Amino acid sequence: MIMQANRLTNPELEKLGLFINQRYGLEFRQQRLELLQEAVQKRIEECEASTVGEYLNLLQQHEEEVLLLINLLTVHETYFFREPMHLDVLIRQVIPRLVRNGGQYPLIRLLSAGCSTGEEAYSMAIAALKMPGAGINWDFEVIGVDVDKEAIKKAQAGLYGFYSFRSCPKDIRDNYFERVSKESFVIKSFVKEKVRFESLNLFEPVYPEWICNTDIVFYRNVSIYFSKEQREEVFRRLAGLLNHGGCLFLSCTETLYHSNNLMSLVKNGETFYYRKQDNDSMDSRKADAGALTAIDIQYIAPDTSRKKFTPQVKTRPAITESKGLHCSPPSSKQHLLMDNKGDSCQQILTDALELVKLKRYDEAIGRLDEIIAVDSFFDQAYTLKANILLNQQSVEAAIELCQAALVIDAFCLEAYLLLGMAAKLTGQREEAIQRFKEAVYVFPECWLAHFFLAEVYQLQEESAYAKREYEVAMRILRQGNFEKHGLSFFLVPFQLDDFIQVCQHNIAKLKE
Repeated sequence: MIMQANRLTNPELEKLGLFINQRYGLEFRQQRLELLQEAVQKRIEECEASTVGEYLNLLQQHEEEVLLLINLLTVHETYFFREPMHLDVLIRQVIPRLVRNGGQYPLIRLLSAGCSTGEEAYSMAIAALKMPGAGINWDFEVIGVDVDKEAIKKAQAGLYGFYSFRSCPKDIRDNYFERVSKESFVIKSFVKEKVRFESLNLFEPVYPEWICNTDIVFYRNVSIYFSKEQREEVFRRLAGLLNHGGCLFLSCTETLYHSNNLMSLVKNGETFYYRKQDNDSMDSRKADAGALTAIDIQYIAPDTSRKKFTPQVKTRPAITESKGLHCSPPSSKQHLLMDNKGDSCQQILTDALELVKLKRYDEAIGRLDEIIAVDSFFDQAYTLKANILLNQQSVEAAIELCQAALVIDAFCLEAYLLLGMAAKLTGQREEAIQRFKEAVYVFPECWLAHFFLAEVYQLQEESAYAKREYEVAMRILRQGNFEKHGLSFFLVPFQLDDFIQVCQHNIAKLKE
């Protein structure tokens, strides 16, 4: 089990949470205070501080230590060409319009706010370089900023491993990177010279001049850690950096959380972004109307001819050498550990969950493999491992584990949810609908299944179904059942009020 020494008292924990919140924006509601507690314990051990008080003094005196602590509290999930639909809209619609309206040889300025180790900023540069006339009829520059100075150093070095290319077309890696070792690639100089990286805290009272007069801002997967008020404040300040006609992109899960009157929310296909009102003439706005349209989703009457579904349970796959189901048989040492210390599978599962909270995913998977080796019918081990792998984009392995769990328990709620999430992630919408319906069949009060169903229906432009499912999800949430989401661990750090707000916003849009 994870050691629980050197714990902060509740007042100390709340004071530290307030200090980090005021300085860096991270919000610590009750359910995140335990994560802060565990992160502090880990840093105390690594710093070899003798007491909690000694470590708290260290935090107050050294900003670098605060940043190391913050790194344990945030998810550094980044890779090249993440959410590629944003880049597609960028090069097909946004940049061409800015170039067209920018006069002779315009310079387009792009900002990656919260750039981490640089994959997003370099992706923006590569996408722009592929456009006609780049560097000839018009030019651009990309600035990446992040509070983490170590991440900025890595971004400036431009050295990446295979994992950073997991969603990137092979031709991108071949044409814009040089292989420097068996598993490492460095960004080519003609891309690197277009990108600049600087350390910046988005909660600084005054932004530097070099970040102003920006045309495009990518601010994705950053605000999820902030309170509603702080999200709105940073959004307002980033909007203030934009030139007239400039655009701001958030992640798919964040866009609707920033509803405000500062900018216009634009829909392009299935992609949403914000645009600052410009001084274009009415004629130019009409010319853009085909590419940039307001949200316009029509109400669709319920289709009573749809077939009633029944849960589908697939045959259990054989245990293979795949990443999903393979595990080594228990060693004599493992047997001895269980016999001598009385560890049960349930206790090992609890330990694995603690490791997941600390983002020690490989160790958690190792513990889960111990369970599967001893008890191959312990379905929670399969689903928790699938949950971890799905969050690491190992979709096929996660699906295989969920199918095994369903053979053990045909009414395994988490397996249906994860299969639906996998189908949604890979664009298989009908499959996703079927799986989320199965989750509702197993547990009608699972608000997350209703919420995901609503999202998929909305993507399908089946407005009546989407509205109904958002209303059901909102009703369940208002009853205080946020914890009944059905997953072993819920990576998305949004709170109950946030999901209710999204449901309300989407219902209002679906009624238009």
